[in-house]
Amino acid sequence: MKKLLVMIISLCLLTSCANTDTVATVGKTKITKGEFEFYLSSIKNQLSGTELQTDEDWQTQEIEGEKAIEVAKRRALEIAVNNAEYIEVAKAEGMSLNDTEKQRIKDTKQQVITGYGGEKAYKEFLKKNNITDSFIQLMCESTVYYEKIADKVREENPITEPEMREYFETEKGVFDSEYKKAKHILILTQDTQTGKSLSEEEIKEAEELSNSLLERINAGEDFDGLMREYSQDPGLTTNPGGYVFTEGEMVSEFEQAVDSISFGEVTICKSSYGYHIIKRLPIEYEDVKDKIEDAILKERVSAKVKECNITETTNDKLIKSIK
Repeated sequence: MKKLLVMIISLCLLTSCANTDTVATVGKTKITKGEFEFYLSSIKNQLSGTELQTDEDWQTQEIEGEKAIEVAKRRALEIAVNNAEYIEVAKAEGMSLNDTEKQRIKDTKQQVITGYGGEKAYKEFLKKNNITDSFIQLMCESTVYYEKIADKVREENPITEPEMREYFETEKGVFDSEYKKAKHILILTQDTQTGKSLSEEEIKEAEELSNSLLERINAGEDFDGLMREYSQDPGLTTNPGGYVFTEGEMVSEFEQAVDSISFGEVTICKSSYGYHIIKRLPIEYEDVKDKIEDAILKERVSAKVKECNITETTNDKLIKSIK
């Protein structure tokens, strides 16, 4: 009976019992349920908006035809796996950290600790979220290791300008869906120094001016000329060609207005800042040049993972159970 009990315990440790808290395994690195939920919480914070406020919203609302929670889980798993991959590739390639890189990791980790309110609060945070200090260390290290891997990939196979332009043309539809570009004429309804609203009379004047500008644009006047003359946007000087942004980077009213029009069309909306007369523009190569290089580089880093024969497994049943 005693031998049978030992066998059962040993079998349990080798099989299901060892994996009940493991969401994924990348090489020798395990991603626990607590760690995955940490990533998931971060992704949900990035994606949350007016329609994603409650747990029920995440289970019922959709993002581009897919349940919001499934989108968040997929992105969380991707980041978790990627971070583990960078560590595993670095080990496989025999990479080591120099003193400067070690200090960068140390400084980044200290920023995390400080951000949570110091050592005591940090330890309480780890315990509450069922994660470890070594996990935080891994996240801090993964960024540095990614840069080392990327540098090696660049050296082995440099990314050329023609290659980047070809990538843009091939993936233009993707860039147009992921990124948005727009110019706007901002007529303020708040004091930029104090953040307080202007008087009712001043707001009324701002509304009338905004509507008259929209009429003039629709009648054929030059948008850029009116923008230079009337816009009160403090960022106009540094962004004369417009703003390139992704979901969640601009105020919701502005984003929704951009989504409501096609390239070249003009509309108007009001936010807490004031009235925005908006012209939507297509994404051009120069707008996303850095993103293109990053995308190609990421593909090559992924190829490096395959070259290193790093095995990956996921616990789909556990992932599905996580809300």
